[in-house]
Amino acid sequence: MDKRIETVLETLKKTLGLQLFVLHTHSLSQEVSAFGGFDILLTAELLPLTVDSPEDEDMLPEGAVAISYSLRFEQLRSVITVGNCSKAESIGSTEAQFVQWVENQNGLRMGNGFVLTNRSEYGFEGTLMHNDIPVQTNSFLEMEWDEQGRILMCNLPLLASNPFEDDHFSLTLEAIEPLVRQQLTPIRLPIEDEARFADYYAIDEVFIAQDGTVLPYFPEEQSARFPQTVIQWTSASNHHFKKQAIQPFGPELTAEEAFTALNQPFNAVTEEELQGCIQSATAFLSSELPEESGEWEIYRIMQQPGIIEVVCRKLGEIAGPLRRKLLLILNKDTYEVLNFMDSSEMAQLFEGFTQPRVDTVSQEEAFEKMVPYITLEPRYVYHQRSGTYKLCGLLDSEECIDAVTGELKQLNEL
Repeated sequence: MDKRIETVLETLKKTLGLQLFVLHTHSLSQEVSAFGGFDILLTAELLPLTVDSPEDEDMLPEGAVAISYSLRFEQLRSVITVGNCSKAESIGSTEAQFVQWVENQNGLRMGNGFVLTNRSEYGFEGTLMHNDIPVQTNSFLEMEWDEQGRILMCNLPLLASNPFEDDHFSLTLEAIEPLVRQQLTPIRLPIEDEARFADYYAIDEVFIAQDGTVLPYFPEEQSARFPQTVIQWTSASNHHFKKQAIQPFGPELTAEEAFTALNQPFNAVTEEELQGCIQSATAFLSSELPEESGEWEIYRIMQQPGIIEVVCRKLGEIAGPLRRKLLLILNKDTYEVLNFMDSSEMAQLFEGFTQPRVDTVSQEEAFEKMVPYITLEPRYVYHQRSGTYKLCGLLDSEECIDAVTGELKQLNEL
């Protein structure tokens, strides 16, 4: 084993009270990071000395521990004890001791760096904060232990050491009304118990910075391109497409590849890559859907470990889970389409559902009814381009408007 990885694992064993555990498996992989580029994840599974190695690699025995660690940020990300039955050593006996343990992992302090939002006898949940404002993170802060003070589960959100934009939150819904109106969009949802589709107006949640910049709800999408280019062709391609096997979460890395990748600069999708992706998507669609020139757009292009993802959307369809989309998976160097997924396969689950009734409520009418239920809550969001945490407003609403009746409904009840 690489000495650098061995050192990390030995440190983690001491941190988690796993001195009497042995390493079962470990791997290195990349994932898209909310801070731009890729994170390198070390995942490991450890077994108590008293437990034999399982015959089935996918079935860990009770008491085994699975760990995820960020090499880029040198921080523990998650721990799960199989069967909620720990054989580790105790690392604390009180909430205060586990809070201090969390502080030692992420360098924050309770009160300013994070606050507890939910407590139980043997656990707590928390939110990262800066100047009493929540920080948007990749996961919740969670901690759970048993009566003996042994960790059963924890999730630790990542926080970059980059500076925060210290400013007074002054955004109001009235000041950014044009942007708010743009985010009220029609969506189509299946109503399963009535075997029909229905249309609604709902807020597409986004972050809006103090200067009016709109940031996507998922921060990792800041490194994506959204060209919204209509795909057209004059003659269909005669290339016969054949799917190739793709590793679901990117290729597994060697230690040398992982540490080399850590030192490589990340470049967002370039103009050359953009044009290469557009050409490949056009060739693919003209081959697979030759009669549909001008009916599709390239919505998003995003780098993933080892590949490029291109999302194509059918024009003229209402947003929602059933809008026709194609996810094309491209070779990152040649832009060759390696594989694809078609959302029409999901639509087959709702075969026989009746189409929605004709909308009678306009977007303007829906907006006026929605105004009292739209919220704009302050959040710090990492801004990849400036390398700072920007003070933003999270635009959201738990309600929506029925596009036929004008009735106000709760989204989570649909």
